[in-house]
Amino acid sequence: MKKKSRKKIICLIGAALVLCMGFGFFHITAAAQPQRPLVIVIDPGHGGENEGAKYDGYMEKEMTMVVARAMKEELEKYDGVEVYLTRQGDEDVSIKDRAAFAGEKNADFLFCLHFNSSVHHSLFGTEAWVPAEGAYYAKGYSFAQIELQELVGIGLYSRGIKTRLNDRGENYYGILRYCTYEKVPSVLIEHCHLDNEKDKKFYQQGRGQLEELGRLDATAAAKYFRLKSEILGIDYGDYPVPETNIPKDIVRPDKTEPDLCEIEAGAVDKSTGQVDVHIEAEDKDSYILYYCYSTDGGNTYFPLEEWPRPEGWNQSSKNHDFQITVPLDEETELRVAVYNGFDLLTESNIVTIEPVINKELEAQKIAYEKALAVLQKEMPEKFPWSGQLTHRSNDNEEPPDENLTDGAFINSEEDNRDRESRVNAMLVYNVIAGIMICIILLSFFMAKMITSR
Repeated sequence: MKKKSRKKIICLIGAALVLCMGFGFFHITAAAQPQRPLVIVIDPGHGGENEGAKYDGYMEKEMTMVVARAMKEELEKYDGVEVYLTRQGDEDVSIKDRAAFAGEKNADFLFCLHFNSSVHHSLFGTEAWVPAEGAYYAKGYSFAQIELQELVGIGLYSRGIKTRLNDRGENYYGILRYCTYEKVPSVLIEHCHLDNEKDKKFYQQGRGQLEELGRLDATAAAKYFRLKSEILGIDYGDYPVPETNIPKDIVRPDKTEPDLCEIEAGAVDKSTGQVDVHIEAEDKDSYILYYCYSTDGGNTYFPLEEWPRPEGWNQSSKNHDFQITVPLDEETELRVAVYNGFDLLTESNIVTIEPVINKELEAQKIAYEKALAVLQKEMPEKFPWSGQLTHRSNDNEEPPDENLTDGAFINSEEDNRDRESRVNAMLVYNVIAGIMICIILLSFFMAKMITSR
């Protein structure tokens, strides 16, 4: 009995050891299996006959290719990443085919790269467009927050993260629409505006500047996916990726103008013409993005300016103060317009700024007129036409003739010459009188200055 029990115990222990070894072998084998690499597809916007935006000799299709290649090169430095481009050169590729390519590669994300322009060359800044529904919205929105942080970090102005729908209530941008059909998360990045002075400094300083934009795009993607790179010595494993709730319904864009835009103007600085302006503006459905002002009641406007958003790109201040300079001798009709994140505007009330009269100059003018009147009274023979000359609408009109009686006109050549000489004499006397008055006034002021000392 003892021998049998010992054999049973030995068999049980042996079986347990075999099971443990088998389990350990299986576990080691499973752990050793390589994980699926992260697949990223980069879509350089436009190509071929579709040139995209053009301005100052720059062409969007060429710029997006430079940025995309730089982004791909940078991302390939991270561990466990496969990167593909939807086009390799200057070729026509349909939007549907670009999305289908991402679907075939089983992509984890597609990044569509673009540059922007506007009809009146007035808009500036960077923005991101995301799908409007479900998890695709949440993933796009979370990445876009990181992307815009990178671009704002180099000085670009954030226009925000937005959705846009077509007439059928689908994503307006085809690349977002077709990627959603292919079950591929996506985002469309508008890096900056080619046609606005405020944005030119971000792309017009050589090819290296475009490549830097590509590296920033890659950094944003690496942070979003919490990648690690032994080559770069970077580990984003603990990066705090913003969380975005999955919306139950389609996220629709704001189609209404800002709710409030009112202004007040301070007093005019009589030496400089500067005026302090206070604006109150609000958009309850989105945020205030730009403002601009007009000095002719809203007929024409000065260029757009940034609206303050100190707490975040989608949280605009309700008030803003700024200064303008107005002409001192003209009436000014001041008006302000504010734009929301979807470029819809509301105009303010009109504030009329009256012209400023310089009392000192006005007093000098009155003094001059009084002095002239005294001289005319004391020397009437030197001002024969004083008080009789008026503005002549026709150069052929002549001064009144004292010999005219009963409507009869004396048109002899001798009388004409006499009248002409008298008019010339009168002009000379007026010039001399003006000089004399200036001398008198100058003497008066000099004497006043000497006595004041």
